Amino acid sequence: MVLEPKRPEAELSYPPQPALARIANMGIFDTQCEGHQLLEKIANKWTILLVYALAQGKKRYSDLKQQIVGISPKMLIQNLRNLERSGLIKREVYPTVPPRVDYSLTQLGESLTEPLAVLGEWAYQHISDVDAAIEEYDSKPNAEDFWHPK
Repeated sequence: MVLEPKRPEAELSYPPQPALARIANMGIFDTQCEGHQLLEKIANKWTILLVYALAQGKKRYSDLKQQIVGISPKMLIQNLRNLERSGLIKREVYPTVPPRVDYSLTQLGESLTEPLAVLGEWAYQHISDVDAAIEEYDSKPNAEDFWHPK
């Protein structure tokens, strides 16, 4: 099945080259590939949600914890540290009592917002398609023979 973009090509901010050709030129499946290694750092739901949240502007830890429903304190801290280490976010500590810490996207982090926005838009455009596919799959007679996520 070939998915056609729902907006004119003129509006796309990424090259209109076929996706398969772009992927084939990356070497992304090789674990030694630097691109593969970077995807391991940024391609998880918490990282994506943090970038989405920080794209709205500076946030404090408590703001992020409240906005990103379901993230544990440990996962929030781990992901914030990984993003800071990777140069995607900046952590500013203010010498107040108690100390105030703000997180914001760096210029590099801001450059990630457009590709992630495309991913988010795709998700919203295809919610019903994925739900229909899950329903169809689950209704098959042998569906119970397969693993089901919790």
